[in-house]
Order: sequence, then structure tokens, then C-alpha cells
Amino acid sequence: MEFNEYNESVKNWTNGILDNYRKDAELTIRYCHELIDYGEKTADSKLLGFGYYHLAMILYCLNDYDNIFDIVVRAIDHLEKAQSWSMLARACNILGIITSGRGNQPVAYDYYLDGLMYCKKYGLLEEQSIINVNCGALNIKVGRYKEAMEYFQKAMEYIASAPDEPSYHTRMISLYENMINCKVLESDFTGIDEILEIVEREHLPYADAIDRLGMLISRTFYMHKSGQIEKRDECIRRIDGVITQDMLFMDLIEDFFVYLEVLFESEKIDEFWHLMELMEPMINNLKVTSMQMRFLGLKIRFYRKHHMGAEYLQAAGLYYELSERKELEAKAMIKEVIELRANFEKVNRAKKKIEKENKLLAAQSETDPLTGMANRRKLNIQADEMFSHAHKCGHNFALEILDVDYFKEYNDNYGHQEGDRCLIAIAGCISEVAGAHGGFCARYGDEFVVMYENISKEDAKEYVEELRRKVMELTLPHRFSKMLPIVTITQGMYCDVPKEENRVWDFLHVADEILYSVKTDNRGSCRVVDRAEFMLMSGYGTTIQGQA
Repeated sequence: MEFNEYNESVKNWTNGILDNYRKDAELTIRYCHELIDYGEKTADSKLLGFGYYHLAMILYCLNDYDNIFDIVVRAIDHLEKAQSWSMLARACNILGIITSGRGNQPVAYDYYLDGLMYCKKYGLLEEQSIINVNCGALNIKVGRYKEAMEYFQKAMEYIASAPDEPSYHTRMISLYENMINCKVLESDFTGIDEILEIVEREHLPYADAIDRLGMLISRTFYMHKSGQIEKRDECIRRIDGVITQDMLFMDLIEDFFVYLEVLFESEKIDEFWHLMELMEPMINNLKVTSMQMRFLGLKIRFYRKHHMGAEYLQAAGLYYELSERKELEAKAMIKEVIELRANFEKVNRAKKKIEKENKLLAAQSETDPLTGMANRRKLNIQADEMFSHAHKCGHNFALEILDVDYFKEYNDNYGHQEGDRCLIAIAGCISEVAGAHGGFCARYGDEFVVMYENISKEDAKEYVEELRRKVMELTLPHRFSKMLPIVTITQGMYCDVPKEENRVWDFLHVADEILYSVKTDNRGSCRVVDRAEFMLMSGYGTTIQGQA
């Protein structure tokens, strides 16, 4: 997103956010608030969307969940208005992560699908791969392992194709972790050793401590479920030796719960409580009730298994209190979801209204207000397209110009209102004939233009004759005509295959000369001429011989 059109203060804030995003959380938050305050004063959705989005992201990295949902919702409102599609897709992804962490998987899946919709609509391949991984992880949670692997394969298509991306190795490790966990839960251990070898050889040398820990936990889970006890215990010793409070990031929370289950089932009591003690402050600080209940549930199972009655009863009572709180939170979440959906609908309705108005304005700018036919502007566009296509395909291009005989006398004697009615009636005949034969017609000043592509000269003659008859069949009285006592038209058409040197206006100019020749020789009739015939004509101005 560019901010070159803004003042220096805005540029400093936005650059400060981007420069300090992963280095100085406190400074980044201050820049976000300053940008948001300015955006509120100027009612600028582009600045508000950018500010709220990055504020939410920095709070997510700090595991601060108190206000993050509301901030992301505000970001989405402004990002939609500003058409900042990449950040909008990522914001939907964050909502999915938050909602999934709160234990509401169906709503989380809905947010992910919203994000994927924007990705597909606006070609956001990187964002699509990120959301696909999270969709796969969510499907694992609900036991849909086949569907999870399908999402991971979709994500792999993009991630593997972009090895130069700075986060390439991190994303590949995360993707492989999820694939291993999915296969293990499905009790399908085929190919896991090969995946571990690939990760060890191609990605771990470039990984940080957090990435290594996540992969080590997946390896431990695999060893445990596949019965490789010695290897599992070796992994547990490695993890217990390196894991610290500083490594407890929200991105690894699901890995930690998986690892706790392994320790619980393996009767690794010291290691189990070591991690529980490290995680407890983090779980409490997150203030996510469903996560607190999940953590407390592990304690309850441990107390029950080891017959620790007093601790069990105390933990069970707290669990009940949390379940009551979760019910209230569920109602609040439903309200938030409904409000967000209503806001989406409001924005979409406004967007559709604007699009409809823009289409109407565009149609009006290309339509003759009297006859409803295309005007000269639309004629210019359509003529170029049809002419270019005819030239490319080697087809005939036929262009006809016609006008109403003695129309000035009609207007002068019957009045302009009747004159307008006459033009509307003739326009109806032209539209009917042109439409029936795949042609295009437009009003061209005091005249009309009809164009056809890929028709023979014989067909062209039939069409112009058909139009001449239809106009006469209207039998509109014209006592002031010097031909017949009814309204008639005179038509001139040029029909041939465009040459490399020709332009559409060459055909228009020649058609106009043919019309003039018909008026001179036999007004009220029609004439269709090809290149050879036109070159034999004399006395009717210039020819297109120079362009032949």
C-alpha cells in the first residue's frame, strides 16, 4: 500500500509501523494510534484500515487478546471501503485464528472462507496459501483429515513455488508439521520419515528456535503414536532441555497441547508439570475461556488418574465456573459475528449501489437519449473492435450509413416533436434488422450507422433492402418529400475484407461517399459496394485505392 499522496506525518507513521513492526512493539503501537487518530479526524478509511490492521497484528504477536477481535472488525470495515484486498484477506484470517482459539470452529471456518473468497477474486496467492494452511489445521481439529490434506496440498503449490520468499523455510516447516500431525491422527504413518528427512535436510538449517521446536514436537507426536518409544523419549529430553517461557508463542499453542497429551499418555510427570507451569501464566494472560478450560481439563485428568481428590474437586469447581463464563462469551461472540455480517452486508449493498450507478452512468454516456441507440462514443469503441476482429480473421466488414430523405422539410413543416417521433420509429426498424442479423447500429449525428462482420455481399444487400422496406412499411406521412408522400431512407454500404493499411474510418468515409452517390443518382434507394466496384466508380471523391 502506497502513501505518497499524503503529508510527511502520515508517511512517518506508516513507515514507522512497517520498520518497527517486528522490532519494537511499543513504538509500533504508538505509531498505529497516531495514524488512527489522524484517520478518524480526516475520515480516511485507507489510513484507518492500515492502522487498525497493524495494531491488531502487533497485539496478536504479543498474545494480547483483550481487544483484538474488536480491532480486527474495525480494520475490516475500513479495508473493505479502501479496497485494500490483501490486508482484508489477512484480517479475515486473523479472525479465523482468534475464533478457532476461542473454540468456535464453524464461525472460524466461515471467516477463513471469506478470506479465501477475497484471495480468489483478487488473485492473492500468498494470502491464499496462508489461509489454506489454517483451514487445514482447523479441519484436523474436527477430524476431517482428508479435507485437511487437500488444503495443505493447495498451500504447498504456492509455498514451494516461491523459494526466494523470506518466510519460505518457516512456511514449509509449518506446512510439513501440519501434514505430519494430520497423518498421525489418521494413523497413516506412510511417508512421514521421508518428510522428516526433507525438513532436516532442506529447511531446518535455515530455521529459528521456534520453528525447530514446532517440528520437534511433531516428530515426538509421530514417534509416540507409532510406538517408537526410545526415539520419542529422546525427543522429549531434547524438548525439555530447550523449552523456556520465551518460546511460548500463540502460533505454537496447539503444538504445546499436543505435546502435553504425549507427556500425559507417556507418564512423563516431571516434564508434564514443567510445561504446565510454563504455560499457565500465558494461558491466564490470554483470557480465552475455552483455552483455559482445555488447560484445566488436562489438570483434572491428571488429578483423577493419580487419585488426587482434593486437587480434583478444586479444579472441577473452577472448570464449572469457566463453563458458565464460556456460555456468556458464546452469546457475545454470536452478537459480534452477527454485527460483523451485518456490516459486511451494508458495505456490499453500498458497493453494489455504486456499481449499479456507475454502470447506469456508463450506459448513459454511450446511449443516444432520443432513440436509445448507441451514440457516437459507443460507435467509436464498437467499430474498432469489430473492424480489428474482421481484419484478424480475414472476414468481410460491412459498414452502412443511411439518413432520412428530406428530413429538414419534415421537421420544418411537421414540427420537431413529430420529427423526434419519426427518428424514434426509424431507429426501431434499424435496431430490429441489425439485431436479427448480429449487427450493430448507432446514431451518427443526423445519420445512422449499421455494421456487420463476417457476412457476404449478397447477405449485405438483403439486409439493407430489408431495412428499406421496413421503413416504408411504417407509412409515415411526408407530404413535403420530393419523392414519395411517406418517409423514406437512402442507404450506402461498403463491404469488403479490411487490409493491413486500412482503418475503420476509411470504411466510414467510403460508405459516406457511396451514400452521396445514391442520393445523387436515385434518392430513396440503397447500394452495397465492395473494393473492386468502388475503385471503378468515378466522380464521387477520393477512393481507398491508396490503402488497398
